[in-house]
Amino acid sequence: MDLYFLELLNGSNSLFLDRFAVAFTTGYTWIPLYVALAVLIIKNNKTMGQIMLIFACVFLGVLTSGLLSDYIVKPYVMRPRPCYDPELRHLVHTVVGYSASGYSFFSSHAANTMMLSVFVTLLVRGKVLSPVLFVWSLTNAWTRIYLGVHWFTDVIVGLAWGATMGALAYLLYSKFAPRAQYISSKYTRTGYDKSDLELCLCIVMLTVIYCFFRVII
Repeated sequence: MDLYFLELLNGSNSLFLDRFAVAFTTGYTWIPLYVALAVLIIKNNKTMGQIMLIFACVFLGVLTSGLLSDYIVKPYVMRPRPCYDPELRHLVHTVVGYSASGYSFFSSHAANTMMLSVFVTLLVRGKVLSPVLFVWSLTNAWTRIYLGVHWFTDVIVGLAWGATMGALAYLLYSKFAPRAQYISSKYTRTGYDKSDLELCLCIVMLTVIYCFFRVII
């Protein structure tokens, strides 16, 4: 199965897709989105205690998803990345100038992005923002296979683990947070201003445009 999906999804003859995948998968590219989500949380929660609780749950989610993968699971499993596998690396399409260190199983990119997507979805309940975040996470997962730095099962396990950690982080948050239901066209069910969500959506759109812009420079 891994070989099938590697052959299906790894690389192409498109310089455009090569450069787009590198721009999209780079962590620094998405700093504006993380800042926008932080601003969304700060603006739409009334007390510093509640804000800090949310940030603490996100931190725990990252700690138990991506960091657990990088510092515990990968060194224990020691699965080589496709681009470094001695039997396959000559068949794997790689992009000049892009590489990844360490082992392959499981993908911390997939785990971290899916954890954040699930947590924000449950926290905010935005009808448009939620699917956009899931597409963002899945696209990140695709870039890892496309660039030859992860196997298909690496990203599937990463996505599943990240989703689980995101849900558990939200359950932890919900045990301590005040519960309220908002019935208004201006707010989501959990009280987040829809105009602030639109700002996050704008940031995602502008960042994707930036990735396209990086292709042509």
